[in-house]
Amino acid sequence: MKQFRYRIFDLDGTLLDSMAAWHDLGKDYLLQKGINPPGNLNEIMASMSMAESAAYFQEAFKIDLCAEEIIDEIKKLIEDKYKYDLKLKPYVEKYLQKLENEHAAICIATATPLNMAKAALERNGILKYFSFVLSCDDVGVGKNKPDIYYLAASRFNARPPEIAVYEDADFALITAREAGFYTIGVYDEFFKYKRKDIEIISDIYIESFKELL
Repeated sequence: MKQFRYRIFDLDGTLLDSMAAWHDLGKDYLLQKGINPPGNLNEIMASMSMAESAAYFQEAFKIDLCAEEIIDEIKKLIEDKYKYDLKLKPYVEKYLQKLENEHAAICIATATPLNMAKAALERNGILKYFSFVLSCDDVGVGKNKPDIYYLAASRFNARPPEIAVYEDADFALITAREAGFYTIGVYDEFFKYKRKDIEIISDIYIESFKELL
C-alpha cells in the first residue's frame, strides 16, 4: 500500500461495529409513527445524511414536523448505543497507534451526528488520535456527494490524491474515488452482498485492519 500523510476514516462499519444498530432505525421510526415502511427503505436511506433523511420522511410520508424535530426523534432512538454500547472493530486501535507512530494526520468523516460520533470515539479511547471529526451535517449532504471529503482535505490543506479514504460502503467509495482520493475498502457484514463490487471500486480492500499492521 502507498504511504499517505493524510487519512480520512469513516466511522460506522469502518472503525465502529455499528451498522446493525442503524439497520432498522428508519423502519422503527416510521412504525412508531404508524406508517408502514417500504421494503427498500434501507437502500433508499443508505447514502443520506440526517438532514436528507428528515427531508425524505417529510416528503414521502407527509410527516408534519420540521426537519429538526424529526432528527431529534431519530437521534433518541439510537444515541444511547453510541454513548454506552457500540464497540470498535478488531485491530482498529492498534492500527491507529501505528499511524500515530508514523506521524500521519487522520480525521473522521461520518454521516452520524457529531455529538454521537464523539461520544463513541471517546468512550472507546480513540478520539485522541484524530485531528478533527466531521459530520455530514456540517455540509448538509450525504456521502453520495464529495463535500465532506473536500472539507476534510481543506482542513488538512492537502489535495485529494495525497489523502487515503477508508470506507465500508460502495456509494461512499465511488464518491471518494471519483473525487480523486485513494480508496481503501473495509469489509463489513452489512455490505457483504456488495463485496465483489466494493473490491473493484477500492484501490485496495481489507478484511480487517490486521492486514495493515
